[in-house]
Amino acid sequence: MTKSFNRNFGLGLLAVSILSLICFGIIGIGRDGQLNGDGGVLYAAGRAWLMNLNAYNHDLLTKSVVAVKEIDNLKDAAFFYPPQSAVLCMFVGLFDYSVAKFVWLSFNLLSIAAIIAMTVSTLNQRQNNSENQLGIWVMSAMIIGNPFTAHVVWMGQTALIAFAATMAAWFFSQRQKFVLAGICLGLASFKPQLCLLLGIWFLLERNWKILAVAFATVTIMSAYPLVLYGGPLGMLSAWHQGILDSYSSLPFNQPGFQDKVGMESLFASLGLKIPGIKIVALILTVVLWLFRNRINREDVLALLMGISFTFLGYTHVYDYVGLFPILTSLWLYCSNNRKAFISSMALVFLLFFPRRIFLTAGLPFLIHWRTIVVLILVVGVAAFSMKAKSSEGLQQEIA
Repeated sequence: MTKSFNRNFGLGLLAVSILSLICFGIIGIGRDGQLNGDGGVLYAAGRAWLMNLNAYNHDLLTKSVVAVKEIDNLKDAAFFYPPQSAVLCMFVGLFDYSVAKFVWLSFNLLSIAAIIAMTVSTLNQRQNNSENQLGIWVMSAMIIGNPFTAHVVWMGQTALIAFAATMAAWFFSQRQKFVLAGICLGLASFKPQLCLLLGIWFLLERNWKILAVAFATVTIMSAYPLVLYGGPLGMLSAWHQGILDSYSSLPFNQPGFQDKVGMESLFASLGLKIPGIKIVALILTVVLWLFRNRINREDVLALLMGISFTFLGYTHVYDYVGLFPILTSLWLYCSNNRKAFISSMALVFLLFFPRRIFLTAGLPFLIHWRTIVVLILVVGVAAFSMKAKSSEGLQQEIA
């Protein structure tokens, strides 16, 4: 394929992906509810804090937006983000809701742009600025046009923002910009299930500067709740009580629910309860660190995110926007290998395959197929990474 064809093909893919995001993520074609449904809960939390109310108390949360007619889903929803989320929630809470929902939309769109920018930089670096730019177009289109991105944007969810910050923490750490990495890790911590394993990785690496800056960032972000709840113990107690009162009682947070992903949820859907499965995520992170010299360092974030989604839990299907590093690694390893490329594209197709088709066909037992797909992708990237590292070492010995 010529360079001109690649560019035109890539531009076509990008145009289609942007159109898809607009239609399904912003206009909401074929979707129930209204734009920013989950974002309304975050807005309510911000309003509650601005009114000196306990955002973790459901009655007070509802009271904070009783006059906002567009927010009508709080009966079956609750707020249980950690206190450092106050910065984001209170910021959007400063606006009238008719404006705030578009402020939140802009946050998600900026996060998509940041993820693309870091992905493009990674591709250029790993390809040594090769003239073959098809991967940049393909990955950019995939990031924009996949169904998980549209889902997050439509719901006003937080996964894109939290993952962009998590990815930035890794991105800057690899460029020795530890202060920026720490700030981004601290920001990402408002959705801890996405950045926890990366934080543990930095701990294993003894990268105290990143961790110290992250802690300082979290403290600053939590400043208002610290004052409101009378110090760290009161603040953490309020958050913990909110989780006990709400998180596990909501159906969509129960293992086995169709939106809940990971091995715990897969086993629960089969009627099995496997105790301590979340510990596997921590064990695998330590194992990955112990064998870090046998894999390409550029694949670490991809593998950590894959382990998080498979074993750590507390994630939903829309959080799969955090899988972009895995898809980037797959492209780099498979784009020049026809057999591997076909296999990987088949897995990506299964990952993006609409769940509603299984439900319409009366096959609800297949709704957790993505957990198996993600596990295969993690194993595949690990295998490709070890093989590439081994080949690199062999070439160095020959040289």
